[in-house]
Amino acid sequence: MSQQLRTDTNVDASVWQYHRARNDARQMIQGSVKEQYSKLWEYGAEIRKMNPKSTFMVKCSEGDGDGSPRFERLYICPTALKKGWKEGCRPILGLDGCFIKGFHTGQLLTVIGVDPNNHMYLVAYALVESECRDTWSWFLKLLGDDLELNNSYGIVWITDKQKGLIDAIENSFQILNICFVSSIFTIISKLNTKACFRNSYCVVLQSLPLKKSTHSYLLPLFNQSLERLRIESEDAYKWLADKDPIHWSRALFKDTVLCDMLCNNMCEAFNRAILRARDKPVITLMKMIRNYLMKRLVRKRGEVEKWTHDIGPKVFKFVEKLKLESSICQPDYSGNYKYQVRGAGDEQYVVDIENKTRACNKWRLIGIPCIHGIYALLSSDRDPYQFIDIKYKKESFLKAYTPVIYGINGPSMWPKTNENLYNVQISKSRGADQRRCTKCRQEGHNRGTCDRRAGMNGEASETVARTESETGNGSQPSQESIHAGTTPKRKRKKTDAVME
Repeated sequence: MSQQLRTDTNVDASVWQYHRARNDARQMIQGSVKEQYSKLWEYGAEIRKMNPKSTFMVKCSEGDGDGSPRFERLYICPTALKKGWKEGCRPILGLDGCFIKGFHTGQLLTVIGVDPNNHMYLVAYALVESECRDTWSWFLKLLGDDLELNNSYGIVWITDKQKGLIDAIENSFQILNICFVSSIFTIISKLNTKACFRNSYCVVLQSLPLKKSTHSYLLPLFNQSLERLRIESEDAYKWLADKDPIHWSRALFKDTVLCDMLCNNMCEAFNRAILRARDKPVITLMKMIRNYLMKRLVRKRGEVEKWTHDIGPKVFKFVEKLKLESSICQPDYSGNYKYQVRGAGDEQYVVDIENKTRACNKWRLIGIPCIHGIYALLSSDRDPYQFIDIKYKKESFLKAYTPVIYGINGPSMWPKTNENLYNVQISKSRGADQRRCTKCRQEGHNRGTCDRRAGMNGEASETVARTESETGNGSQPSQESIHAGTTPKRKRKKTDAVME
């Protein structure tokens, strides 16, 4: 940019001039931060006007005595998304949070569902000051009201063990039968970075026996994998024994929700999709997320018209892969729509086509025939696609994406309100309170900003003046001035630079 400016206008500018020009241009395009917070209520009124029954909730606290409230949290749940999730998606909810890098630093909490094509489906999102038990409880309380979740029975919660999240779920809903699905490998990778977990068995936990125990659909195979893990490392086995396997092993998952997921990649995909919006002011941030969701619903409705089958392209590709893998099977018909199917090695399972079950439990767990079931269906001249659960069909996909997120008018057309949010709480940078100035020995700032702090409160200036009066110009400071917290500037020795 500097070279381009010098070439076009023959003018040179400093780095700080470029920074100020960029900030001025950004403010002209996006608006000032305080101006956006002052129009937040009007933006919410326009959202509820153009999209009836949408939830737009703002939580404020008392200001600093000027009468205006202080912004704390914002929750949004479009009516199109909550209707589409309840009618067309499976009861799966992934919870995650990502950092906001703008003026109001904080966390963006999201809840992601899974559509019939096994893609992400955003349900609700919230902007909060931090990620803790209080913010998650507030977020889940509003989410439960929107989705009409009186209890968490039949809901699969996918999480990466965020701070206070599990306690918040347990306290927000009447727990009858809850299943938290989280990647045990994600937990291990996080613990492995800590010094307290740098032991020899962290490598064993990432080995093949653990992977088999998590991916196995049968309880006997799960127990065999744990026994093999115990033989390799007793410490690793003891560490894993404290984790309830119902949260991370497919062998103990419930078969009522058609879910065998072991990771939370859906939420990570959404965080990446909104990466460019995470440093914008609050209304610009919410506009970019809403526009992304509105365009995504339109794009998905257009894609379904190009489907060549009754199921989504991703699910179709998965089934075609299973059909190729099923070539190693050898079925034997035993009667009453039951087959004895031999697989690789000594594998042998009983497949019941009438009840759509298999001895290995995979078909019943995910609602899609496994390789043994597919080969048995092909042997009986049946179409495997007819035995896929309805939650993967085009009918469910249209129910999820038929609802519309309607556009909104510009700021000049927003309904006027009397509410203002001028006070914005700015989060401090990490470690700001632990900094200590090497010049005046005070906490909360460094040597570079010491003079400005001194001009604001006058305390450090008095200390410096008292030190100069005690020590004199160019003399060494007294012992009292050293204990007072000031240190003299050292004179640099003049040296001549010699180049050979």
